[in-house]
Amino acid sequence: MKLTDQKPLLFTNKMLAAMVIPEMLSGLLAIVAGLVDSVMVSSAGEAAVSAVSLVDTINLLFITAFTGMANGGSVITSQYIGSRNYKKACVSTNQLLYLATAVATGMMLVLLCFRNQVLRLVYGQLEADVFQNASTYFMFTLLGFPFFAIGASSTAVLRSQRKNRQAVAVVIVMNIFNVIGNAALIYGFHMGVAGAAIATSLSRVIYAAGGMWFARKESLTAHFEDLLKFRLDKDILRRVFRIGITNSTENSLFHLGKVLISGLLAGFGTAAIAAYSASYTINNIGWTVIISFGTVMLTTVGQCIGAGEVEQAKLNMKKLSGAATGVMLVLFSGIYFFRGGLVRLYDFEPETLKMTAYYTGVGALASIFSLYSLSFTPANGFRAAGDIRFTMIFSGICMFVCRVGFSFVAYWIKPELGPLCIYIGMWADWFVRTVVNIMRYRSGKWIHKRLV
Repeated sequence: MKLTDQKPLLFTNKMLAAMVIPEMLSGLLAIVAGLVDSVMVSSAGEAAVSAVSLVDTINLLFITAFTGMANGGSVITSQYIGSRNYKKACVSTNQLLYLATAVATGMMLVLLCFRNQVLRLVYGQLEADVFQNASTYFMFTLLGFPFFAIGASSTAVLRSQRKNRQAVAVVIVMNIFNVIGNAALIYGFHMGVAGAAIATSLSRVIYAAGGMWFARKESLTAHFEDLLKFRLDKDILRRVFRIGITNSTENSLFHLGKVLISGLLAGFGTAAIAAYSASYTINNIGWTVIISFGTVMLTTVGQCIGAGEVEQAKLNMKKLSGAATGVMLVLFSGIYFFRGGLVRLYDFEPETLKMTAYYTGVGALASIFSLYSLSFTPANGFRAAGDIRFTMIFSGICMFVCRVGFSFVAYWIKPELGPLCIYIGMWADWFVRTVVNIMRYRSGKWIHKRLV
């Protein structure tokens, strides 16, 4: 008997599309906004582009940790909703917000005190103008950390109950504000990297305010309530902490590897850094869109597991992974064939533009031939089912052995390859993840007991 003949689907194809499409559009808008920002910053010179890229690599280590904590914690909310325990679903949203905000605020304060030391530790000796720009950009972007954590927690709560449109609306407003702020501060007030950083932090204030406004509505199945009374529920906080911190740690280890690799990048020279950074930004259009399928998988698989519908969880993983692969092939094929026109958005010297087109093509082909979509999308289904230990351990090992290891080995063997060494490590990382994720899914070992 078919699955659809046994029980009604918790998520129909139409419902999945209604969740994925807004996330895809949100991801595209975020990348377009980032691309526009980098183009604006490029008007301040290659040193400014290099500084922003180097700092953003460090910032992403923490921003992704906050996002991972929010998404991981929202799995608890999704499973409570799936099991129809709506009271505890509301309590879990409060605990998630408290935890994420406290961690982000602590990180901000520590990094504000030691930002220059962190830059020197990660990148060593940078050119003077690059270091000065990096220090300024780092300082102002740090101020937005707590607000980003609040916004990420709020939108994760909205997504956990299929309110993707509201979550995306908040992200859209944030990115529009960021672009407008960049234009005003960079072109109008000629503030360079400081203007870009201030606009970014202010946009995160908008993100937090918009997310809170939606997530506090009592019409939601799970919503923030009586936040100022600050009640801690030790049992639920422990559950949120366990999966949220585990997911955050996994994401942090992943980006720590990227930070270590960026130490190699710092030695390739300003032109090579700018070319690699621009190519990464262009390819990130595709990578970010693919991530949207994994974001939706957290909600769908989480609710199915909470409701005890294991077969439906498997079905949704197949559907979302297959759709992600189709979209990936179209996007990266387009990036590869139109890379020459895309790189001309940057105000670079001809030689730097040539390098940018080359690295953009390499990144697109690496994504296609490693089946990038299967490198990350299924892992969110594993997390939503409670398979958090495996995903954390495997992700960390794969990152440091494959991406970091292969990048450094390629550099030691042939340093004249420049940033190509990093793309070699990325391809190895993605390929191994794809193979292991397929094996893990087929084994069925990812199906764990419910987390609530």
